Amino acid sequence: MTAKIILYEPPMCCSSGCCGPNPDQKLLDLQNTLAELEKLGVEVERYIISQSPKKFKENQEVMDLIQKQQLKVLPITTLNGKIIKKENYPTLEEFKKFINE
Repeated sequence: MTAKIILYEPPMCCSSGCCGPNPDQKLLDLQNTLAELEKLGVEVERYIISQSPKKFKENQEVMDLIQKQQLKVLPITTLNGKIIKKENYPTLEEFKKFINE
C-alpha cells in the first residue's frame, strides 16, 4: 500500500506559505521534508482551509477537531486517513516513523 499524507493547513497567502520577503522557516523546512517524502514514493496532498474548505468537510474527524479546538488545531496531518499529528507539522523523522509503523 502506498502511503498517502494529507496536510490540512491554516489560512496562508499561497499554497506553500513560503512566499513574501520573510517566509516562515518551519514552512521552508516542511517543503524540503515533503520533497524527500515524494522521492520515497509517498503521495502528498496539502489543503489550506481558506482555499479548499470542501476538502476539510470531507474528513469528519478533522472537522470535529476544528469545531472543538478552532483553527488553533491546524495544521492537522493524516496518514492513509488517520490523524497522526495536530497543531504542528511532523518532522521528516516523525513522518518516516509513522509510515513504517
